[in-house]
Amino acid sequence: MAILSSPAFGPRTAIGYITGGLLLNVWTVIYYFAYVRPEGAVTNNTWFWLLGLFVTGLVFVFLGVFLGPIGRMARKAELPPEEAMQAEEAVQKTAAANPNPAVAAGATGVAATQPVAGQPAAAAPAQEQHVRRDTM
Repeated sequence: MAILSSPAFGPRTAIGYITGGLLLNVWTVIYYFAYVRPEGAVTNNTWFWLLGLFVTGLVFVFLGVFLGPIGRMARKAELPPEEAMQAEEAVQKTAAANPNPAVAAGATGVAATQPVAGQPAAAAPAQEQHVRRDTM
């Protein structure tokens, strides 16, 4: 149906947020276990960045989880009323059952010169008229 031709933005964006947030959390945890934990002494600056990146990843995951259902609800709200959907479906079925007439390329004869319904008839080619002018 033509009404449903543009997909909703929510699922694609939600997948992006969830994927980005999880990757950010994974690499933060890997950094913690590979570099911070073995050293033992951790500065406030290191904790700031570790916790900041980890919480940012959690926020991205949280946004992605809730953006999917919000996008689906927005998609449902964008649709026209049910009456219009039924009318559009009837129009589409009628159009599919009665395709436009077509003429094969290069067809000649009567079929090619008959006017198509809804289009003006082609005018016959004008014959050249020679105007005689007397010269003095």
